This record gives sequence, structure tokens and C-alpha cells, in this order.
Amino acid sequence: MKRVVVTGVGVITSIGEGAENFWDACLNGQSGISEIKKEGLQLVGPKFGGQTHHFNPSNYVQKILVNHIGRGAQLLIASIRHAFEHAKLKKEEYGEADLFVGTTMGEVIGEYTHSLYTNNQKADQSLLELNKLNNILVYACKEFGLYGSAMLISNACAAGNYATIQAYEKIRNGNSKIAIAAGTDPFSSVAYYGFNRLNAISPDKCRPFDKNRKGMLVAEGSGCLILEEYQSARQRNAPILAEMNGYGVSADAFHITSPHPEAKGIISSTLKCLHNSDISPIDVDYISAHGTGTNANDKAESMAIQKIFGESTPVSSIKSMLGHSMGAASAIESVACCLAIRDQIVPPTINFENKDDNCRIDCVPNTARELNVNKALNNSYAFGGTNASVLFKKAE
Repeated sequence: MKRVVVTGVGVITSIGEGAENFWDACLNGQSGISEIKKEGLQLVGPKFGGQTHHFNPSNYVQKILVNHIGRGAQLLIASIRHAFEHAKLKKEEYGEADLFVGTTMGEVIGEYTHSLYTNNQKADQSLLELNKLNNILVYACKEFGLYGSAMLISNACAAGNYATIQAYEKIRNGNSKIAIAAGTDPFSSVAYYGFNRLNAISPDKCRPFDKNRKGMLVAEGSGCLILEEYQSARQRNAPILAEMNGYGVSADAFHITSPHPEAKGIISSTLKCLHNSDISPIDVDYISAHGTGTNANDKAESMAIQKIFGESTPVSSIKSMLGHSMGAASAIESVACCLAIRDQIVPPTINFENKDDNCRIDCVPNTARELNVNKALNNSYAFGGTNASVLFKKAE
């Protein structure tokens, strides 16, 4: 089996564009939450979310008419461009790369058709074609001239990790030397209304693991990792941020929206990840939590972490700063894991004020922490009990 390393990362988030801007904001505990502004969206209670208000797709989309593609594709293209630059990859080196993209809402075609229905308008077939889910892949491949295999993965909020797993397997099995793993989601009215109906959105801040947490915040963004076969990366003198060491997945199917009350699926994916990585719980130095800020998720996740790792392993949720960017979330959090390993420092969980007896973990409250990070675990959980954990380590 081949070794798989991460040589570049790219992100577009509400707290920064590009790896270094994003990472500086993360370590400073900067919040990207602001009042929601979206044409056609009627606020029905919650007023805040994690939007990329200053994102200008024209800075990144060069070969396609930028107004002819959806925002999900725009965000994806931007994060890939940043990742290519970060990995110091040239066009002749990445053309054959495989592309794996995770998303929850895609280009949210449902919003377009709902708008037509409510306004009694006929569908514009060209716009329907424009917003097809797989067009996210099509436009990214056209923009960068990619001609390797491509796959869109829609495992909801764990989709970014599933995309990374697919890219990892492709390289590990010797079928590719380079693969692009990414997650992308635009700010979605469908997600906003849906989570509001579930009473899952906080009225102000996202407070993961805090006793007084009130819910998540809908957000948007994109994260991208460039995965390469180790020897190939060494031959081109690529910067190596981290090595991907293994993964674990599970599908407990307990409930369409709620995690298993005994965290069985979460525990299963984590233990599989440790087993496949050939390490024990004591070897993990940092855990990037799913950490949505909802009562059920944080309680179940804390239960799983405590059962497997105890109470002292540092854990943090960057959703406290970004909000929940759906299919992009775990890809962005994998970026954070790789940068934590590179710089030996972990980001905080901001907005933390009161300890919760149901969340007895070290959530790195409010301030980044310098730490010896040799191995970092990234957990992601999705509706329907679809869970995925990936492990990164310092490359030898």
C-alpha cells in the first residue's frame, strides 16, 4: 500500500480565504458570524449565520463565465485554486488528478424551483440545466482542465470526510498519484428553514459543549486538500503538511436527524479509524470535533470521546467560529487538523462560558493552545447516522 500525504490546502470561509488567512483567524478565535443577508430569504426567527460576504468569485474563476455557474461551484473552484497554489502544483502536474467533492445541498436547485412555484413562473430549462447537482464537478473540471475520474458525494454533513476517504483509497491502492478532496456548500435557504423547523438554530452564537448552548448556525464555504503519493510528492519537493493515516465509517441509521443516544455509530467510526490507523486512543493528540452546538450532538459526541479517550485529550470545534457549512464542514476541519500538525498549535472553541456535566471533555475553551500534535483525528456526523472519522499524522 502507498503512503498518502497532504501537500496543499485551500479554504473559503466566513473568517478568511486561503489557508494562512483562515488559520490566523482560527488561532485568534475570530468569529465569522454576521446578520444573514440573502436575496429571497425571509428571516423567520434566527438572524445570524456564517456567510462569505466579501467573497468575489471573479478573483478565482478564469476560464468560465462566472455568472453562468452556481455559488457552490464558485466556492469550490476558489478553494481548489488556493490548494494548488499552496501545494506548488503546476498545470502539467495536476491535469490527471482525480476529483472527489462532498456536498449537502449542491447548487440547491430546490430553492430555484420553489421560487418559480411561489411566483407562478415556468421553469427556464437552461437554468435547470445550470443548477444540476453534478455541474459542481463539471465546472471545476473545465476550469482546471482536469481529466481524471470525478465523483460527487452527498453524505450530508460528513460528505467532506467521505470525499477525503475516496481520494485516500485511490492513492493508497496505487491507482493514482494525486487526488483532490474537497467539500462545498453555498448558504442555503432550504437548510436555514429546515434547521429552524427542527429548533436547531441558535438565536445568537454557536456555543459547542457549553451548558447553555442553543444550537448551530447555518453557514457556507469550501475546503480542499491535495493528496499525493508520498514518493511522488518527495520527487517534486512538495511541501508536506501531514500524512493521512486511516479512517473509519459507520451508519447506525438510528434516526433521520438525531444521533444514537448511546453514541453507538460515533463510537464505531472512531474505533474503526483507530484500528485502521494501527494506533491506540492514547496516541491521539488532538480531536477536531463535529461540535455543532446542538444539545443532542454535543452530548453524544462528548460521550463517545470520554468513553474512548477519557477527559484530557484536547478537543475543539471551529464551528463556534464558522457556523456549520454542511458538506464543506469536515473538509475545512481536515484542513485545520493538517495545519495544527504543521504548526503544533490547536484552535479554540470560542463562546465557551459554562461547563456542562454532560460534556466532560477538554474543549480548548476560547484560546488557541500550543501543543505537541503528532496525530489529529477529525470527526464528522450526518443525518441518518452517517459518520466518518479520518486521522492525520506528522509525516516522518
